[in-house]
Amino acid sequence: MGAGITRIDESERSNVSEEFLAVIQVNRDIHYWYILIISVIAVIGNLLAIRSVLIRKYKYLQKTCMISLAVSDLLSVIVFAMNYLDLLGKALMTWSYGEFLCHAIPVLQVLGNLASSIALVIIALDRYHSVIHALSRKWDPSLWKCLVSTLTLWTICTGISYPMATFYFHVPLRIPSGNVYLCTGSTVTRSGIKVYYIIINILFFFPVISMFFWFYFKIAVMVWRHRKPLSTRLSTRPIETDNNSFSDNSSRYVKNGCKKRNVQVERKLRTFKVVIVLILAFIGCRMPHWLFWMYKILYRSRGNIIWTLTFAFTGLNLLNCALNPFLYTYLNQTLQAWKKISDFVCKICCCCFTNAEFEEFEKGKPVVEEVMGGIQSLPRHKLLTPITVERLKGFSEFPPQAYNFNNRTSTERY
Repeated sequence: MGAGITRIDESERSNVSEEFLAVIQVNRDIHYWYILIISVIAVIGNLLAIRSVLIRKYKYLQKTCMISLAVSDLLSVIVFAMNYLDLLGKALMTWSYGEFLCHAIPVLQVLGNLASSIALVIIALDRYHSVIHALSRKWDPSLWKCLVSTLTLWTICTGISYPMATFYFHVPLRIPSGNVYLCTGSTVTRSGIKVYYIIINILFFFPVISMFFWFYFKIAVMVWRHRKPLSTRLSTRPIETDNNSFSDNSSRYVKNGCKKRNVQVERKLRTFKVVIVLILAFIGCRMPHWLFWMYKILYRSRGNIIWTLTFAFTGLNLLNCALNPFLYTYLNQTLQAWKKISDFVCKICCCCFTNAEFEEFEKGKPVVEEVMGGIQSLPRHKLLTPITVERLKGFSEFPPQAYNFNNRTSTERY
């Protein structure tokens, strides 16, 4: 890849001090371990995602998009982890991977981001088409069309990423402890990198991100508007009949209809929440890294704060690669696990509160007990009235006897 690139000969090796290469003065261990842990989770998750997608019966378009997303995330995780773990694992900022990878890793970093972004947009487009045009013809391209389109998009992304190979040089240096190498750019190439990133952000990333947000925004609006079914009136009509023989069947019909409507509403609300989570995951993980990288390109800054933010936002970018298998391939399993965790947390946090009284009230058990208990607590003069007792009981074994007005005393008559 670096065949047509100007090389710096070994005879031009410069002498520098170790202080010149000791530019990172932040806590290396914290950044090293959380980048390593996220990278391991991302690699394992994406490998399992590829295996699951190949086994499951998906549409060809969905399969190719899921596999393309997993492969691009794997590529991004591997090259970012190689670069930053090597940087954090040494006291000096030197290059250990040779001249070829000095030119290849910047290209692969951009290629992984481009391919992953396109895969996310096509997945969003497929879901948008499935929701908005649910009653029309099913959108299911053939296998060869999906493969040719995927290879074409990867080729285009590779062509867009290739200029990054010309911006970095493999520089030989000599320090008191031995010969080392540095992978860096020059003053001229830094201005070229700035122009390059401005162009691809305006012509590629900004339109892609806009389409991603627009598709999921339309899906969220559509699901929210139709979260309640339109057949709510029809389910209440059987209640208006006066036929006693049909009352039991109508009540069962209403209960079943309510249950079905509740399940439909819950599913649509869950879909709405999933869409919001997908948008927030993209905003919270990818956009900070993208915006901060643009800031570093446009405004050249140095210092421990810049290095700390660089490692932190790189970790967020890798976290998005680790979350994608759980948000796309294993979404149902993720939702089930999240529900169990949330229920467990609610039981722990709400251990002082119970719903037993409400459950017993719904079953009808405490009605008599509460009423009879209330009779014992009433004043004595109210207990003397038979009508009050029968009204509180609500259901006596014998019907109330008629009151004999002829047996009234003189005080009761007046």
